[in-house]
Amino acid sequence: MIRTTDGAIRCRVVDDDARAGSAPKGKVVTTYRLYKSPHGDIVRVRMGFSWQAFFVGSLKAIVRRTWLLAAVALLFCATWLLFGHAPTTTSRMAAFTVVLAAFYAVYMVFCGVNGSRWLSDSLRRRGFTMVGEEKR
Repeated sequence: MIRTTDGAIRCRVVDDDARAGSAPKGKVVTTYRLYKSPHGDIVRVRMGFSWQAFFVGSLKAIVRRTWLLAAVALLFCATWLLFGHAPTTTSRMAAFTVVLAAFYAVYMVFCGVNGSRWLSDSLRRRGFTMVGEEKR
């Protein structure tokens, strides 16, 4: 049984012609790592940037116990709710909100870049073994 895990995508041009040096335009191949569970199930993890971790990074930080990153996300959300919609915002508070938004954007990119690695590490901790790679 193959179960697809929403993870990250790494796009590469891989084809017999591409290996020879003449890459056809428009051919995109995704690289997956295959993990086998102790019960024999196969899990496929996409490698590369994880859009799921990018958009849902705050919840993943809480689940994965990266409390510092979760605190940054919580601070951003609290500041946005408390001061982002205030009727009279000062320029100092607006600048603080912009800085927090920038930190949160960097945090989201950090989660997206590391999402597949976090998923792979989690599978290995739960007893899964990597059995190979697959390119589609």
